Amino acid sequence: MNRRQQELLDRLNRNGRILLDVEAEYFGVTSMTIRRDVRYLEQHGLAVETRKGAIPKPRIYAAPLNVAEDSEIKRAIATQLLEKIEPGSTVMLSTGTTTLAAARLLARRNTPLTVVTNSIPIASALFQTCIKVILIGGELRTTSLDLVGPAAEKFLGEYHVDLLVSGCDGADSTQGFYTSDLNMANLEKLSAEVSEKVIVITESVKFGKKALVKFAEFAAIDTIITDDRLKAVDRELLMRQDVELTVVSL
Repeated sequence: MNRRQQELLDRLNRNGRILLDVEAEYFGVTSMTIRRDVRYLEQHGLAVETRKGAIPKPRIYAAPLNVAEDSEIKRAIATQLLEKIEPGSTVMLSTGTTTLAAARLLARRNTPLTVVTNSIPIASALFQTCIKVILIGGELRTTSLDLVGPAAEKFLGEYHVDLLVSGCDGADSTQGFYTSDLNMANLEKLSAEVSEKVIVITESVKFGKKALVKFAEFAAIDTIITDDRLKAVDRELLMRQDVELTVVSL
């Protein structure tokens, strides 16, 4: 590591992020030179490259105390999901505990993929695997390690993915899927627009619970994966929707 790269790393750790054009002016070099420095730092596990700069690399991710280890239900749903992911495809994994369970399974299987995500825990779970990870830049939520907001939406708008995998905070078998955060709802809607296919993975207990904002109606969904504790009335109503319903046995 040369002197400029060391100072760049110090500025990154001190400020929480760096921008290529700002650092280029500061060091008196081109933005491409700073981009090469950022990639050097990323290769050595010290930074995560973004479209306009970099953020620090999470070295260790410790789950918040209110987030338990993957439950049997989450693991079963995630296992079923992996059967629908083709090697070499580009997958968007949205934030959530069930999508995080899927990321942990993907990491263990180490299948070549490109994963786009706004979740720092998901990016951390895929660290040091053969999976290429693209972490969306944006504003860090105050309640979780996820990136949202206009910057994240603008970044995502430039991408196209084969498959979007979303969780939810609430679900209604006639109305669709809900989240408790307006910024997340906006990002989820945009994610569906840039995706060829959309899968929602959720525990059956979420059905019958509505959160603050609806982010997807059934017309935007291709597949739902849930568990066999789904109530008979919800299963019947979902079967009437124009979606594939996969119910995982426990």
